[in-house]
Parts: sequence; structure tokens; C-alpha cells
Amino acid sequence: MLDVIPQSQGIRAKAARDGSTIYGEVRAAIVNGAFPAGSRLPTERELAVQFSAARNTVRRTMGRLAEEGLIVRHVGRGTFVADDVAGRAPDEEYTLAELLEARLLFEPSLPDLVVERVTPADIAAMEASLGDMRAADTWVDFKEAKYGLHLAIAHASQNRFIVSIFEQILASRRRAGWGRSGGHRRPLSAVREAAFRENAEIVDALKAKDADAAREAIRTYLVRTLSAAGSS
Repeated sequence: MLDVIPQSQGIRAKAARDGSTIYGEVRAAIVNGAFPAGSRLPTERELAVQFSAARNTVRRTMGRLAEEGLIVRHVGRGTFVADDVAGRAPDEEYTLAELLEARLLFEPSLPDLVVERVTPADIAAMEASLGDMRAADTWVDFKEAKYGLHLAIAHASQNRFIVSIFEQILASRRRAGWGRSGGHRRPLSAVREAAFRENAEIVDALKAKDADAAREAIRTYLVRTLSAAGSS
């Protein structure tokens, strides 16, 4: 019997992916100087059209950027990059190696919860992120898809504390410079395909509710990524 994903769950999954993409791209553009301090950002309507997203998804995402102090919203005037944004130093963030070491301490244990609690909507979100990863043609899109997949896995645990930890990791990586290659010497296409294959193994194991295989696939992926980060 085929699992049917409720429409409301599919809508929530799309909103989560859209919000993550909008947040990552707008934030990267601000941090990397594409939108300099004091400049006006596109309207919510324009962003909704650009990202094929719902207006309320854009509004929530811009609210998140405002809470971080990156943008300032003025009723009737528009949304602007904060004046002091240029002074924020991404080098003050945790290093990729530090975050990967932390992830190795808890992510390989996630399958124990996920295989008991995962829903068809969770699997659909993971597979959508996998597809986005393989189709990515920029480092920003690739990283959003890659981290989006692992955030979807965290959500499938149905443990809010675990999700909160991963969201903090994700926010740190975005602040550190989402648009850079992360030291990879290989082209994006090669890195993308290797990551796709490794992460597809994780998703396949979770779909089969094979916690042991998923645990080993996650550990292998993180160890390999940590090794690459240390040698770059």
C-alpha cells in the first residue's frame, strides 16, 4: 500500500525549504557585500516571485534576518541592510572542523530516533534536498541543499533540542561565508556528485528503517568531510 503524504505536510516541507534557501542566499549576499550596508533590498513580493515562494514564507525569513540585526525594516519605505553589517567578522565563527567534530558526537546516533518516528513527509523533504544538492550550480545552493538534508533528518527525530542544535550549526556556517567553496580544490561538480552519493546512502537506509546502516553512512560521510576540511 502506498504512503500518501498529506497536502498540509507537503506545503510545510516546501515552506521550510523555501525559507532556508531565501535566508541563505539573502544572508550570503549581505555578508559578501552584494548588498552593501544601507542598501535597499528587494520587496517581499519581488523575493516571493524570485524564489517561487509564498509571501508569508518570505516575511518570516526577513523577520529572522531582522532579529539577527542584519536588516532594518521601515514601514512604507522598505527593507535595508543594517549600517553596521560591514563590521561583522566571519572569522569569529566556529571553524568547519570544530562543527564537524561536534556533529560526529551526536549525528550518528540520530537514526535510533529517526527510524521510529520518521514520516512520509520527512522522507519527501530529505529526497527533495537530495535533488536540490545534485542540481546545485553554485556553492550557496549546494550548501543549502546539503545542510537542508541533515536538518530534515534532525526534524525527523521529532526532538526539538536536536533540531535547535543543528539550526545553530547551520547559522554559524552561513555567517562564516556561505558563498565560498570551503577550501575544496576540486570543482563544485565533483564535490557535489560525491556528496550526493554519500548522502543518498543515508536516506536509503532511513527509508528502509535500517538504523545500523544509516548510522554507519552518517559517520563515514562526516569523517570523510572532516578529513577533507583538515587537509584543505
